[in-house]
Amino acid sequence: MYKILFNRYFAVALLMFAFLVTHAQVKNPHNLPYKWKTDTSKSNVALSDLSIATVKDGILTMNYPEFIHKNDKGFNYYEFEPVICINFNGVAKAYPLSLLTMYELANDSCGGEQIMVTYCPMCNAAMVFNRRVKWKDSSILLNFGISGLLMHNDMIMYDRQTETWWEQLMGEAIVGEMAGTELKMMRALIISVKDYFDRFPDGLILAPVTIKEKDKRNKHRPFYHMDHNSTNFDSAYFLPEVLDKRLPPLERVLDIHVEGHTKIYPFEAIRKKQVINEVFDNMAFVIFYHDETVSVLDEDNLSASRKTGSATAFRSYLDGVNLTFKKEGDYFKDEQTGSIWDITGFCRDGVSKGKQLWILPHSNHFAFAYLAFFPDSEIYESE
Repeated sequence: MYKILFNRYFAVALLMFAFLVTHAQVKNPHNLPYKWKTDTSKSNVALSDLSIATVKDGILTMNYPEFIHKNDKGFNYYEFEPVICINFNGVAKAYPLSLLTMYELANDSCGGEQIMVTYCPMCNAAMVFNRRVKWKDSSILLNFGISGLLMHNDMIMYDRQTETWWEQLMGEAIVGEMAGTELKMMRALIISVKDYFDRFPDGLILAPVTIKEKDKRNKHRPFYHMDHNSTNFDSAYFLPEVLDKRLPPLERVLDIHVEGHTKIYPFEAIRKKQVINEVFDNMAFVIFYHDETVSVLDEDNLSASRKTGSATAFRSYLDGVNLTFKKEGDYFKDEQTGSIWDITGFCRDGVSKGKQLWILPHSNHFAFAYLAFFPDSEIYESE
């Protein structure tokens, strides 16, 4: 009997010790409550690299949210505000970043795919993942929430099945039972509302929710004026960070991964060229650019926000030919066939009409965040 009691007390003491050690390692500058069942003994990052910014589920997520069409009652999106655009099995959906600044994460489905749409405003990182993962020789469907933890100022999600912590930019489980498991990144584009409906006139878009409905205490859109200046790493928004000096911290970049190698393309360089025909690690691809897309991290009135543009990336190899492109008005023309393509990589007219360029897995981020996770990235320099 005494031996059983001793074993129980000893086990409880070990758990308390583990909790205290973890609580001491994870930075908690605001002394917020720590209410986790996460197995922190399984970790592939240093716990001291993590910070508690808000309480667990302090930011509510969207779960299978409602969508509308552009002609439905209530549609009030600004034509040049950015959306995350996805298209799976003939179903197109758009997630405006103006809403994702408030929710940051949506558990959803599209065309039979179970997905998680994420946006970290602090890093301007918008990424889509498959919520179904392989684990312990089986397939498991996860439901995600916002942990309130940050790593290099980037959001950390958690799954509600095991309370494992997942880093967004890495797309990987970093602490907990599933540590080391990777999420599959889904093909997505960050484009304007106008470009989305130009390509998908019958497409769906998130039903609007106003800031007032979300949180009556907020006078401004979340992260108001945060990127008004690309060189201003404002302590009002960001935790202290060692910054890579090669690029302004809030310069937007487009990232390309090829077999473990990474190259990033600053928007300033993309803007100058409008189209970049590139070969990286023997892979030919193209970057398209439009000027008019605005930032959702600037003014409440998006029509007054500064223009940051939108950039998309595609394999340029099609039907046995490496295509090269140039800008022509609002569209793009390939020099081999004279066909006309839009910013989603879809051919609108010409020999290749109706064909789609293969979307490279890519996203747009602030430079400071991407270089914090991938410091060995090559940086494109325009000629």
